[in-house]
Amino acid sequence: MLTDAEIRSNRRILNETDRDLATTFKALGDTTRLRIFRLLTNEPQMSVGTIAKILHTSSPLTSQHIKVLVNVHLIEKQRTGKKIFSKLDRRNPVVRELIRTIRRSMKTKS
Repeated sequence: MLTDAEIRSNRRILNETDRDLATTFKALGDTTRLRIFRLLTNEPQMSVGTIAKILHTSSPLTSQHIKVLVNVHLIEKQRTGKKIFSKLDRRNPVVRELIRTIRRSMKTKS
């Protein structure tokens, strides 16, 4: 049986980080968004048009998916001249760990 202090301690563990992780996993729960993330693990940056062509989706739909990924800090946008490119937000520790996990997964399936 847990003491009241242990119960309070366990409650503190369930903090904002858990909500952020749940939001991140929810965003990646969509197949198209996961594919966008995976594409960007192999390329330093890609334009919306290129991503849309690879995934065989429209540019507006691809832009909406990218917007979701930007909002959860998995992807960031970078302007180069008139073009806007998407790239992984490698400052995010979750992104770095997901990249390692995806790469390990791909090696085991080869």
